Amino acid sequence: MGIKANKIKDNILQYSYLIFVMLCMSFFIILEKSPPVTIQDDVVRCDSWQDPSGNQTSIDKLGKGNVTLSMDTSKLELSGRAFCFKTVDTLVIVYADDKKIYDFHPVQSKVMGKSYGMYVHTVYIPSETKELRMEIEPVFDGGTGTVRDAMLEDSGKYMSNTYKNGLAPFVRSILTLLIGLFFIVIAIGGGILSRFAGIDFMSFGLMCFLLGFTGLNDTYVLQIITQNPALIRFLTYICLMFLPYPALAFFASAAGVRHSKLLNLMAIASICNFVLSVTLTVLGISDYYYMVNVSHVIIGIDFIACLYMVGHAMVKHKIRAELVRSLIVGLLFCISGALIDIINYHVSARGSYTTYSRIGVILFMLIMGYYLLKEQIRTLKLKQEEDRIYIRETTEAFAKIIDMKDTYTNGHSSRVAKYTAMLAKELGYDEETVEKYYRIALLHDIGKVGIPKEVLNKPGRLTEEEYELIKSHAEKGYDALKDISIMPELAIGAGSHHERPDGKGYPKGLKGDEIPRVAQIIAVADCFDAMYSDRPYRKCLPFDKVVATIREISGTQLTEDVVEAFLRLVEKGELR
Repeated sequence: MGIKANKIKDNILQYSYLIFVMLCMSFFIILEKSPPVTIQDDVVRCDSWQDPSGNQTSIDKLGKGNVTLSMDTSKLELSGRAFCFKTVDTLVIVYADDKKIYDFHPVQSKVMGKSYGMYVHTVYIPSETKELRMEIEPVFDGGTGTVRDAMLEDSGKYMSNTYKNGLAPFVRSILTLLIGLFFIVIAIGGGILSRFAGIDFMSFGLMCFLLGFTGLNDTYVLQIITQNPALIRFLTYICLMFLPYPALAFFASAAGVRHSKLLNLMAIASICNFVLSVTLTVLGISDYYYMVNVSHVIIGIDFIACLYMVGHAMVKHKIRAELVRSLIVGLLFCISGALIDIINYHVSARGSYTTYSRIGVILFMLIMGYYLLKEQIRTLKLKQEEDRIYIRETTEAFAKIIDMKDTYTNGHSSRVAKYTAMLAKELGYDEETVEKYYRIALLHDIGKVGIPKEVLNKPGRLTEEEYELIKSHAEKGYDALKDISIMPELAIGAGSHHERPDGKGYPKGLKGDEIPRVAQIIAVADCFDAMYSDRPYRKCLPFDKVVATIREISGTQLTEDVVEAFLRLVEKGELR
């Protein structure tokens, strides 16, 4: 195949390799579980607290509204320790023996909403502190404050453990995000992945990117790195608002739906949800925290629409059965993960709210990636076959035109092509190269189309001027074929088949290995057919004389190893 086909092949190989690496990473990341939290001897878990009435209560199970809790630290060694804890949308004031030592009441713009996100706190505690008291206030009226993993510990170790415990979900989210970016880049670049089977990988990449960023919100790692958890939470809400449209667009393209009212409605719904959420939040009427329920409803409707499109396409046989199976199984994983996360969000104040969605998306990547690898191989084979048919039909048509021009050598192009293929095979080239050399040889004399017919078919000896005109067919052939990108070697065969190892050939006077390999082979085939066929000025020469002449000019006019291959074919009786 030519450079274009080889380029496609290289792109397929590169994309397949990258997808394979991502799939391997995905597989092991899914299996990887966060390491259990290890409590060292010098760490004090702050689980048991007292409310103002003296009742024991757990900080992990707070009631609604404002809560005040205290803990006796008179018998604890506080030197070298800090009071460390995590909060989610919760305001906190910490007192040491009635002295305020920490006040978490950040101020942010209205457009960001009330949510402060997930925050990690490390508070220095004076070593002589007898009692630790916390005033806990949920950000949202009527809500429940959330305080997690409260400990008296070295602040550095606490932050280190936070990183470790959030690493696995963080990497899963980053992987999902990178997969999304990968497909976006491929789609923008116009690569084969974005075009095959008509699948909209731009939307698919955007969907994965939005889900990946949403997952980062639940890991604490990004919050610590950016030191702006409120912004991360705000962007997460935005991602959820815009997620439905690209998800539906991808599945619509996979189902063969190009222009759907559902797509238009989903785009309008997503934009309206965004505008409404921002407006109500800025005006103080509502907040993203409450409006996320609208996003959840739209996402639910979106998944139902995706199922409908895929199911309808399956019934109508609009898409391949294997793609249908891959989409349905992958979609079920995504739906299951999303439903579990939505349920967790509404019934639990703890934990990550996109864990299962991320796992569902990664499983979907595994399934679709496997399908893509198989489909790429099939697509490449189809492309190669189309190129072969195109090249074969084109070269054969031009070969007929050439032979029509030169009446006395009618069939010369086809015979030279046949001999070239035989020589290439004898020299050990693979079938693809043999086929390619055959096509190149078919057009080796295409430059003769630009030579006057009376000169080509002149029965007598040519004048010096006429001979120079005949010789120009090599350059004319090269100029005619040089811009054919699908097989650039066509021009090489036409332009160099009259070069000689001793440098006395034309048009460039190339020597030895300077002559392209295909031209070396065509030269022997052309020489044999020229002597063994009738010409305008003579009859064909006897076979034995032709063979003897070719053996005699080996190394000077013809390349030695190609001549040796020719002689072997003669000995086998394949050339006669």
